[in-house]
Amino acid sequence: MSQLFATYSPTWFVRIGAVALLVTLAANTTSAQSTPTSALKITPPNPPNAGILFINHSTTNRSGHLGHALVEYDNGKLLAFYPNCSGDNGGHSAVGWMEFKRSLDGGRTWSNRLPLPFSKQLFKKVEGRTAMAEKAVLTDQGDIVLFYLICDISTTALWQPYWTPLSSISSDGGKTWSEPKPVCETRGRVYDAVYHDGEIRALHFANDATGTWWGTTDEHIFELHVSSDGGKTFTRRSALPFNTKDRGYGSLGRLANGDLIAFVYNRTNEHDLDYTTSADGGTTWSTVKTSHFRRKIRNPQFIGFNGKFYMHGRSGAYGEGSGHMILYTSPDGMKWDDGVYLRMQDTGTGAYSNSIIVGSKNDQTPNRLLIQASHAYEDSKTNVLHWWLD
Repeated sequence: MSQLFATYSPTWFVRIGAVALLVTLAANTTSAQSTPTSALKITPPNPPNAGILFINHSTTNRSGHLGHALVEYDNGKLLAFYPNCSGDNGGHSAVGWMEFKRSLDGGRTWSNRLPLPFSKQLFKKVEGRTAMAEKAVLTDQGDIVLFYLICDISTTALWQPYWTPLSSISSDGGKTWSEPKPVCETRGRVYDAVYHDGEIRALHFANDATGTWWGTTDEHIFELHVSSDGGKTFTRRSALPFNTKDRGYGSLGRLANGDLIAFVYNRTNEHDLDYTTSADGGTTWSTVKTSHFRRKIRNPQFIGFNGKFYMHGRSGAYGEGSGHMILYTSPDGMKWDDGVYLRMQDTGTGAYSNSIIVGSKNDQTPNRLLIQASHAYEDSKTNVLHWWLD
């Protein structure tokens, strides 16, 4: 998950302390958070904290885990997508549809909830499939391209198995959408998508998850699919050189020198993400290396902002210190600080997330980084929270 790397230098610095109650919760998982992340201005301040409540599913016993596409389609005009799903499987559920809110003032205020038509209509057909929207990009022509994960819920409430991923285009700021079309011919999941150098680049994991969502065979590969016509058609450019056994989740971004970088999660080692880089737009890739994350990372989301790089997600799923929403900082995108917890786990699983640079279309105002994440309020039923970085 990435935007073009931004170079605006932050002008405000705060010292990140800790809310007393949440420090008590965190005491068994970490020492004091004296890291470079502590120099950020984070709103709400003094994380870990409750965040800004964006979607309150607790009043209707609903859940919003997976599907947090974000896009700024014009100066200060944003769409923030989120799932509206059932409480089945303790809330760890894909039984539902996508909705979104619109902001016309850079995220200060938001519209009422709006259903995403294709997703809602697919759910209402009761055909055992639902559509979650994890990523969106904006093209140079001003079109929004939205990517759908097509979930098979015919036998369980979970997202998997996966069908062929789809994409859809809006030329009017999300008011109307084109008929969704396949991104590729292979069943699987588009984990990330970026817009660089006049083309869309999508990171697809060719694994239909009929067995499980992580890689188990040589046929399970990460692929780069690209579109040079604004999302109308896609072609496969390359297969990335990852060992995919026990791997899943991926993130794609751009380093300061313009190289692409792709990360994948290793469920057997949550402290280290595999990564590879490309200097030619994803045609060829470097030898795979690893980046270390002291407090673990799962479902990683990578972005460059204000001269630094950020990685956020869940602090792992296994062992001590797992389950919290965490944010890491790096000067180069490969060597990471000790991280700062944004929200401590209260109950079940959450911390599926995404982020976007807001303000990049206006040179007269400073950029801000919006982070959106799910947080479990009961069992694994989740609300949706926001944080801002300046």
